[in-house]
Amino acid sequence: MIAGLTGCAGGQAVETQRVVPTPQMLETHCEESVGEARVERFEFEGGVEVYVAIGYDLANTILIHTPEGNVIVDAMSGPNRAGAARDALLAQAPGETKALIFTHSHIDHVGGGTVWAPLEGEVPVWATEAFSGHFFKQYGVFQAAERDRGRRQFGDRVSEANLPCSALGANIDFASGIGEGLRLPTQTFTGKASIEVGGVTIELHEAHGETDDQLFVWLPEQRVLMPGDNIYRTFPNLYTIRGTRPRPVDAWIDSLDHMRRLEPTLLLGSHTIPVQGEATVADVLRDYRDAIAFVRATVVRGANAGLSRDAIASGVELPAHLVDSPWLRELYGQLDWSARSIYDAELGWFDGRPETLYPLPPADLARREVELMGGPRAVLDAARAEGQDPRFALHLLAKLERSGLLEDGEVAEPEAFTLERAEALRAVAAEVANTNGRGYLLEFALELEAGPGENFTPELSDEFLRELPVDLFFDAMPVRLRLDMAGEVEECLALELSDVNRKVWITVRRGVAEIAWDAPLPGTPEPIATVTTDSLTWKRVALRLDTSAQAVSSGRLKIDGPAMQVAAFFDRFDRGL
Repeated sequence: MIAGLTGCAGGQAVETQRVVPTPQMLETHCEESVGEARVERFEFEGGVEVYVAIGYDLANTILIHTPEGNVIVDAMSGPNRAGAARDALLAQAPGETKALIFTHSHIDHVGGGTVWAPLEGEVPVWATEAFSGHFFKQYGVFQAAERDRGRRQFGDRVSEANLPCSALGANIDFASGIGEGLRLPTQTFTGKASIEVGGVTIELHEAHGETDDQLFVWLPEQRVLMPGDNIYRTFPNLYTIRGTRPRPVDAWIDSLDHMRRLEPTLLLGSHTIPVQGEATVADVLRDYRDAIAFVRATVVRGANAGLSRDAIASGVELPAHLVDSPWLRELYGQLDWSARSIYDAELGWFDGRPETLYPLPPADLARREVELMGGPRAVLDAARAEGQDPRFALHLLAKLERSGLLEDGEVAEPEAFTLERAEALRAVAAEVANTNGRGYLLEFALELEAGPGENFTPELSDEFLRELPVDLFFDAMPVRLRLDMAGEVEECLALELSDVNRKVWITVRRGVAEIAWDAPLPGTPEPIATVTTDSLTWKRVALRLDTSAQAVSSGRLKIDGPAMQVAAFFDRFDRGL
């Protein structure tokens, strides 16, 4: 057990435990930490009030009410839910919106931005300087993978009976216009910024943690802390199964320590419920950072002791005095996922075991193992016999599926086998209280039975598209090249963007797409044509909001060269969101 590594000379060894939450704990958590949609109010001297709308969406919205107007912190996932929260908040705290603050760029915090700060208005929108880069990654080259995995993580089509809440808030409704009120910041900063509204000083502190564009909001006179996503009432999501870059664990700990030094008396998170009282808030912040630090230290100790990543992850626990904290239950983040992520972030995928350097291809390995176990029928029978251990049954079914031996006639029809896999996923999910894990298992079971759910595609207005950097669209082109149409091609197209006075050379070279700004790279073929357009038109064509033919006929896109050859060049790239 890894805990054995935590003793120290001359002292008592640290006792560690892991308490895996039960589905009953999840139900209680949903009632206590999310509950019905409501507004909670906190009053201070000088006519200052702070309100938090809880239970309307995955994330909360916080309203700082001053004698001169309101400052809004976070804007939920889309106009529908943000609008309902706005109406409830303004019913208690009427006033003009003086500023909108985004704690970070996750869609559940920014998707309803236009509800509070219309695009045509002049409301300043605050965020860190890193906001745009982090936000645009979600629409970058891994967008499809993150979208599909995110939909599973949040259980897009899973019933409320099976997933009563996300551990952070109300379940996301992907069909409710999520993301259609997107706003980008108009005011950004690094380090620290301060604004004053109605005599209230509002400090913004850059605070990397769950994201590298995170900030927290601090009201020094009222001693109110709004930590964004750097703390919520569940073990932190040090790794998200929807997929992301490694989260900066060391910086997360530093950010929590920064908050502790301020000695807040009220903690208003962007998820789950408020915490009042200086001593209580101090304990919550301290225990949260200690849990993160202990998991990180466990990974370091285990790696230095020669343990593999899997061994570390399977044995990671928390100090005994922390395991019963309602702020550290594994209902959203998870200890073993976190340990794997920390290991990968520091040491990479190779865990030191020599047999993992040159493994057999997964399908070949699975086929050989199935044959050694007696063949497909024996493996299927064994899986069916594992009713008391659904995780092992799922493991056997997955191995059988990877083996490619389902078509030999020894086992059930592929359709029946698929249904068995779905039932195994549900059996595992029934024992899982972590809402991300449960949602993923149940949504994947639905995909096996009924196919994938409908892709979420937000409505993107021209006003919003104008704010997107055009570089983003060119960055995606190399991975959107259709290999079935590019094997023997060596061609270049020159593109002039008239509104930004820049030129780009797009080269397709035997399965590789190359983007060169401002000047062609050495060896670039002579362009087949030069296309002149503006950034907005290029974005609309790239997203399939317009066809290139429509852009040409309207005069927004001009071709100097053979139009048919240019059309064939464009067709070599997948388009759309």
